Amino acid sequence: MSKSYVIEVGDDQAGLIIREEGEREYLFHAALNEYSALEGRRFANPLLAERAAIAHLASRRRRRISARAQEAFAL
Repeated sequence: MSKSYVIEVGDDQAGLIIREEGEREYLFHAALNEYSALEGRRFANPLLAERAAIAHLASRRRRRISARAQEAFAL
């Protein structure tokens, strides 16, 4: 029997992790394009998958802010 969990970040359903019977790790399946970088990654437990999704979103936001700042300086 497989086990699955929905991974949510804020109001977003980031993805789903599934552990098939006999497997030791959960496989991440992205539900939104913003989390596609996590697609196929394996996690030991749901908490680690949730933390990775949160960190991924924070990283995307930092990159966006940095890109905007660089554009402002270029003007």
